[in-house]
Amino acid sequence: MVGEVRLGTMATVAMVVVLASLGLVDALDRFGAWPVLPALFPLVPLAIAAAVAIAMRSLDFNDILRGGNIQSSSMGWALGGAALSTVVLVASPVATALGGGRGVVLIAAFVVGLALASLVVAPAMRSAQTTTLAEAIGLRFGAPTRTIAAVAVLLTLLPLLAAETTLAGTVAARMLGLSPRLAEDIILCLAAIACIAGGLRAAIALAAVLGPVVALSYLVPVAAVSLGETWLPMPWIGLVEPDTLTTATRIPDVVILAFSVSLVAGVAVMPTLLFPAWTTARRPPARRHVLWGVAFAAIILLAAPSYAVYGRLAGIDAASDPLGLVVSFPDRVGLSAMPAVLLIGGLISAALITIAMALATAATTLGHDLYGGFIERRAPAGRRIFITRLGMILLGLAILGLNRLSIGSVAMLAGLSLSIAAASLAPVLLLGWRLPATTPAATFAAIAVGLWLTVANVLLARFAPEFSSAYLGMSTVTPTVLGPTGWFGLPVGLSGLIGLCCGLATLLAVSLLPRVQWPLLWLRVRYTVRRLKRKLAAARPRRAHAPVVSPPAASVPDAAAEPVAAETAPETEPRPEPGTEVAAPAAAVPMFGPFPEFVGPTEPGAPHPIRRLPGV
Repeated sequence: MVGEVRLGTMATVAMVVVLASLGLVDALDRFGAWPVLPALFPLVPLAIAAAVAIAMRSLDFNDILRGGNIQSSSMGWALGGAALSTVVLVASPVATALGGGRGVVLIAAFVVGLALASLVVAPAMRSAQTTTLAEAIGLRFGAPTRTIAAVAVLLTLLPLLAAETTLAGTVAARMLGLSPRLAEDIILCLAAIACIAGGLRAAIALAAVLGPVVALSYLVPVAAVSLGETWLPMPWIGLVEPDTLTTATRIPDVVILAFSVSLVAGVAVMPTLLFPAWTTARRPPARRHVLWGVAFAAIILLAAPSYAVYGRLAGIDAASDPLGLVVSFPDRVGLSAMPAVLLIGGLISAALITIAMALATAATTLGHDLYGGFIERRAPAGRRIFITRLGMILLGLAILGLNRLSIGSVAMLAGLSLSIAAASLAPVLLLGWRLPATTPAATFAAIAVGLWLTVANVLLARFAPEFSSAYLGMSTVTPTVLGPTGWFGLPVGLSGLIGLCCGLATLLAVSLLPRVQWPLLWLRVRYTVRRLKRKLAAARPRRAHAPVVSPPAASVPDAAAEPVAAETAPETEPRPEPGTEVAAPAAAVPMFGPFPEFVGPTEPGAPHPIRRLPGV
């Protein structure tokens, strides 16, 4: 077992070796040495990765499949290193250069998703005390759900592996002078050897040791440029520049919305980001160290606007050369060889970390969930380790085949990975896990619906555009940087929004609708409708039954006209017989009895005479 102290020592030694190599590169550049020698600096991080893999070699089941006994602070560094993939480091300046303030919103969405993954989803999975993500889902929702969750994990990680290896090969080829195919084959083989030797523990150790190297390499170039404007190196100076919020390309709002949802939901359930905050042999990582890992990734990514601003001033077009905005940045702004080779070495290290994490996670899912959970459930630990290591080799060959087929661009493959994760795993892990009414059938249906919609959208738009455009309502299938457009006019790299909405609707419908008592609900609806009708009828004014108000009589009747009116008026009421008293009308009857009337005395000392009145 390798504890926290040893990993910290390895990280310190790696940083010292990198700084010494940079000093040597700077000296060679000053004395005019052969230019090939400084260009060999990217081999230093690769050598460090090989040394870490050899030190992490193991045959233990807990080390290969669960990450081993790596303690709290190292997990924080591993989380930050795993989040800083080459695709993220390159895409962040491109998003800011093309989208302005919207690019900063996308960076914030990535950080929010990382916080959800490490602080919300990972602790919930850790409580299940399982080995893999699919096993945790299957422990709660049944074996069929575990199988389809394992398939979703594999389909999520395969495009990510293809995107990272392609981009790493292109970056390494620009510095080392190799062909991109050969460069990506070398990096993929090195990552596979590290995972075969130490499994998931070796991948986490690579992230913890090389994470500070990635951070240093990304901050140094923009910090050196900022020294021309400030007396302190400020790699985040692009955040306060007015040019940061300007937009070079008008990006539709629906694309920004779909991209933000894919980032938040997809990053929150990305398996490679969950395992650094996963369970360990002794105790889980402390919350403060996980928070530090999230803050570390956010601090590094906030330097991306500086690349966008200074790259635009240097004449780098992010639309035509998105990779050059980062890779060609030191040369275009006039920096020395040291920041240039450091940046290339950091990008290769970031790709190596991501490839190792994705390869180890996918192989663990293949050996422990698909083989051990579906094919041979009673397989011993040694056989599961063998299948896992064999899976690493098979997955490496599959990635080489995908890269040879050239299915799509790096941006499309990375967006497709986020979309599959958001559409298949996000409804279950973000909502279904915390909803007591969630049933196994609902989780299986939600994963199946989201996964099918996303994969079918990609296959139809990519390989059958004419049929999809004519018969499946995909409108006009046009190519974009995120792949061809699919349903609702969204690129296939952003199709996770459709799958996420349908998966959430399926989860809620299958979970809640069977619990509804439909006869009782129908009776309640009828009762409510009747009550509403009665209230409306009572509130409605009834004009037909309104009383007729007679005109007021004259105050002083005409004596001459009274006899004539009495003679001509029809006798509608019977006249009273003589000798009977006529009762006073209802308005003339006093309410409280007769009231006395006081009359002033006629002589001094005489009593007041009182006269009773019939009423007031």
